[in-house]
Amino acid sequence: MKLTEKLPDGVIVDGRKYKLDFDFRNVLRMMEILGNDDLMPDARDFLALKCLSKHPRNVPKVLAAVKSLLFETKPGTGERITSFEQDAPLIRTAFRQEYGIDLFRDNLHWMEFTELMQNLPDGNRYEEVLGIRARPMPAPTKYNAKEREWLMKAKAQCALHMTE
Repeated sequence: MKLTEKLPDGVIVDGRKYKLDFDFRNVLRMMEILGNDDLMPDARDFLALKCLSKHPRNVPKVLAAVKSLLFETKPGTGERITSFEQDAPLIRTAFRQEYGIDLFRDNLHWMEFTELMQNLPDGNRYEEVLGIRARPMPAPTKYNAKEREWLMKAKAQCALHMTE
């Protein structure tokens, strides 16, 4: 996104603008609902879009446009190293320390939130935890037993607790 552009406040589908609230909390709620396999697909999509709009309309097309706008697909390792739910205290603390932003009270557009998250500087606990999770385990040698032991313990302490 260019510095001269404003953050989007909706999507255009079939020539009609759908005004949406892209506050990071609303988008996180939407993601939680979209990840809930206990809901029927149509209900899940409707409830997900309801997080961004009081009166969701044209749900399949608008939701597809929202996903396209907010969630660029980038090739990656596929290894998940963060959880918005599990890491919430670390993320809140990092935003407060690094940017002076209180995620309990301050409003942030999703795109601003993700840009700030992706560019958190080193030196806070959240970045340390991500570094531990992403760090590969070195092959054992006769010289690195203590390093491997420390890393195994650190990875166990920082591990993501996966659910079904």
